[in-house]
Amino acid sequence: MPDPDKPFKLGFLTHVHGYGKPAEQVYAELLDTVAAAEAFGYDGVFLAQHHFSHDGARLPSPLVLLAAAARRTGRIELGTAISTIPLEDPLRFAEDAAVLDELSGGRVQLGLGTGGANAAAYPAFGFTSDTLDDRYVQALEVVHGALEGKPVRGTELVLHPPAPQLRGRIWQSTSRAEKARRIARTGDGLFIGTFIHRPEDDQLPLIDAYRAAWTGPGRPRVGAARAVFPGRSRADALADLGRGLALFRQQVQRFTDLSGYDDEQLAERINVHYGSTADVVGSLRRDPALFGHVDYFFPVVQHEASSAAEDIRRLEIIATEVAPEFGWRPAS
Repeated sequence: MPDPDKPFKLGFLTHVHGYGKPAEQVYAELLDTVAAAEAFGYDGVFLAQHHFSHDGARLPSPLVLLAAAARRTGRIELGTAISTIPLEDPLRFAEDAAVLDELSGGRVQLGLGTGGANAAAYPAFGFTSDTLDDRYVQALEVVHGALEGKPVRGTELVLHPPAPQLRGRIWQSTSRAEKARRIARTGDGLFIGTFIHRPEDDQLPLIDAYRAAWTGPGRPRVGAARAVFPGRSRADALADLGRGLALFRQQVQRFTDLSGYDDEQLAERINVHYGSTADVVGSLRRDPALFGHVDYFFPVVQHEASSAAEDIRRLEIIATEVAPEFGWRPAS
């Protein structure tokens, strides 16, 4: 369970939306947002990986942007959530992560997964979805072994720079209990980021399966992402959020029909916590798979149509008004 002296770490997760903006502006604004989050006392920033501007996102190479963030900051943890390692050369990925860890003074957190959000990109990389799980298992073994300092692929060569501490900062994402148990046996953290899954019926069983299978060393680590949109009132927050939900509907229409949901119903369907500070605090308290279960909380404050200034303001409200209600205190 979380340390009672610091119940959980507070990060933030972004999908780096940038509709109508050049990539240069999107990345510059994100670096400003990361610097602001560090000033507010956030413990970490985690970047999602999306290829080919899929779903309006603009960041195929999170480790590159995190290297720039490392030069703008001095304390905040720098993570991926998640890197789609079946589409990567896993040894080169481990090398890049090790270099970034050196540049940042040991601040890297690696969230890894199969990347269902990147499904449309698989053919461009020459892969099909039916090979994804096998490729993931193989890639994960290479990353684990390289970071542990094991000789690479039958040679006498080992990773340089060495990054043995980074091996203990890997997270894996899944929506299956069997895989959650397998993650526990590797000693990696469990990252719950699938917003379409219901917390009590889908997410809590994953956490329970993971913790039950944990054998150590160390302690299990559970991280969870939630969309959090504080505003002046519940109506104002929903009106603001509606700008993004309109674009969200367009993005997912090839996967699922959401035409039967109004904005309020859709926000509930995808686990969005919104409204005044009191509304958000109350909503988060009612979440059955969050506080008391997670060690790292990742609010998502950016919707598809929001500005960097709006995102930074939401981060400030969460850090100063919301998270302290659950015992969190800003990092110094």
